[in-house]
Amino acid sequence: MYNYFVLIGPKDDPAGVKDAPTVIDAFKLISDGGYTFISRGDKSGTHTKEISLWDPALGITAEAESVEGYEWYQYSNAGMGVCLTMANEQGAYILSDKATFLTFRANGGVLE
Repeated sequence: MYNYFVLIGPKDDPAGVKDAPTVIDAFKLISDGGYTFISRGDKSGTHTKEISLWDPALGITAEAESVEGYEWYQYSNAGMGVCLTMANEQGAYILSDKATFLTFRANGGVLE
């Protein structure tokens, strides 16, 4: 099995991730600028993928303690639907599986 992931963020894209050449560069723009990022934080496949995209120098792991001091990083320990709602309400960035994102948007959850 495999899954497609999408990096979603506020429509005005304050971090400028749309212009990033790679997703790794996009994640670096988010962390360098301290833009709010919602993480599932639940050791799911999506969370595991997200962890692999951060700059290793940040030391972000699957453990909640690893993000202490990163005020921009919100470790939710919640399911994808809850996290998408949080990101939408806070104008934050989030990594989602594509199918859940498309369903969320189709059902009026917004996040464009």
